[in-house]
Order: sequence, then C-alpha cells, then structure tokens
Amino acid sequence: MLKTKAVGKSLAVALTIIIVVLISSLAGTILYYNSLINEKNTQIKSLSTQKIQLQVWLENNITQLNSIIREKEMLENWLKENKTYYEQTIASLQNQITSLNKKILELDTEIKSYQKYKDEYSIYTREYENLKDVVNQRFDQSNVKAFITPEDKIVSDTVYKITGGWSNPSDWNEFWKDVKTMYNWVLNNIKYRNDGLYPMLPPDPSGKIEFENEMWQFANETLNLREGDCEDMAILLCSMIRCYVNSKYPAEVIIIYGESSGHAAVQIPVSGYKLVILDPAGKYYTQDILGNIVPNDIKTEINKWLNYWKPKIEGNIQVNRIFSDTIDKEFNSTNEYITWMYSR
Repeated sequence: MLKTKAVGKSLAVALTIIIVVLISSLAGTILYYNSLINEKNTQIKSLSTQKIQLQVWLENNITQLNSIIREKEMLENWLKENKTYYEQTIASLQNQITSLNKKILELDTEIKSYQKYKDEYSIYTREYENLKDVVNQRFDQSNVKAFITPEDKIVSDTVYKITGGWSNPSDWNEFWKDVKTMYNWVLNNIKYRNDGLYPMLPPDPSGKIEFENEMWQFANETLNLREGDCEDMAILLCSMIRCYVNSKYPAEVIIIYGESSGHAAVQIPVSGYKLVILDPAGKYYTQDILGNIVPNDIKTEINKWLNYWKPKIEGNIQVNRIFSDTIDKEFNSTNEYITWMYSR
C-alpha cells in the first residue's frame, strides 16, 4: 500500500511536471503565433491603406480617362462636322497658291523688264551727268586742269605749223624765240570777243536751263572759232607751250581778280626764282628794252604786271589762281602767291 501510494505520488509529480512543461511549451507557441498574428495584422492594415490609396488613384484616373474619352468623342464629332469645310478651305488655299505662283512668275518677268529699264536709266543718268559736267565746267571751274590740252591734235598741228617744234631741247634761245612766236600768233590770229550767253544744264533734265555770260573755251574751240576772251587766249597759249615742251616744263594760266572783274594770262616759272608773264589779251609780256622775252624776278614781275592792269580793273587786284594740266592752286592774296612761288 505504501509503495502504491509512492508510485502514485511519483506519477502525479511526473505528470504535473509534464503538464507544466507542456503548458510552458504551449505558452511559448501561443506567444509566437500571437506575434505572427500581430505582424500579419500590421501588414493587413498597411495593405488596406494601400488599397484605399489605389482605389482613390484608380477613381481619379477613371475620371480623367472618362474625360479624355469624352473629349476624343467631341473632337471626332467636330472633325466629322468640319471635315468638308476644311477640305474646301484647303482646296481654295491650293488654288490661291497656284494663282500666287502665277503672279510671282509674272512679277519676275516685270522685275526683269524693270531692271532693264533701270539699267538703261542709270546709263542715261550717267551720260547726262557726264554731259552736264562737260558743259557746266566751262563756267563753274570745277575741273580746270581739263582745259589745258597739249595732246590735242589741232593744238599740236598749230604748234608745229608755227614753230616747227623744238629742234634742240637744250637750246633755250630757240625756246624763248618760239614762245614769242606762239604769243604773237595768238595775239594776231585770235580776235578778242566778250562771252555771250551760254546755257548751263540743270542737275537733272527736267530742270530749267539757265544762261551765263562768262564761260571758258577749250583750246581747239578757240582755234576753230579764232575768237575768245582773255582766259580763252590764255588757255590756248598755255596748251600750245605745254605741247611745244612735250609737257616736260611748266607753263600755267594765272588768274587775277579785282572787285568786280578779273583777267587771265600765262606764266612760265623759270629757275633762279624768275618769272615770265605772257598776256596776249592784254598785249603784255615780260621783255627787255629790245622786245625779247627775258625772265624777271618773281616779285618784281608780278607786281609790274598787276600795276599794268590797275587802271583797267577796279579795286585791289590780287592773284587768285594758277592752273595747268598738272596743277591747280588757289591763293587768298598776291603775297601768298609770291611766297608759294619762291618755295617751289
């Protein structure tokens, strides 16, 4: 009986232990699965939140999609309704393009024709300008160098007919003798004549022609007319002398002015600060007591010639200009001219 009780007691203890162990193990398992359940619950909550967000996004996009579908349907209906109109508009525009291309070709032809007329007008304008310059330079003195023409055939023929040419260019006695011959020829063969009215061309052909009573002639014109005033004789004689020396030595037209009138002659500068004045219109030349051309001191000779003209030209007479085919120089006073001459 005692053993049985002991065994029963032992079994009860063992069973209790087993039960405690089982309960302890079961409690750990329960804790583990509770942890898993909590984790899954957290995931379920997160997924639920995502589901709600996705549902909101889907609803928004469905709304946008429906709106796009409605706009598409509206555009399709608009295109269907306006297709004919725009097809007609396109056809009309194509016809206009064809018409415009035709007009462009016509305009190209007109432009080419206009360019031809423009080129012809430019030629006409240029030729008129040249003509105007040639005519008007006779009294505006814009290109005085052009008046001295040593290479003109009529001038050269006259020089060689009168002098036979400079046979010995180192013989200055021959030179002065022939210069005197040319001076006398101009004096005796060119009749002094005051200028008449001469037309001055306007800036363009539509303008009004004006007339001047003071103009310059070219040397060949004076030779053909056998008439001219002082500057015409001076231009002729200067051209003849420049032809005679083959343009190697200077001879220049010299112009003087008083208060209301002026005069022109020819000057020949000579080495040693000397000068010869040849004035066929005024019947004056630089000479010695025997009538031979003899160079004189520049200042002495120019003042002598100016004094010669004082009774005939009113006011203070001053040297105003000298020119030839190679030079054109203007002066404000005779003293300026004298200073310049000594510095040449």
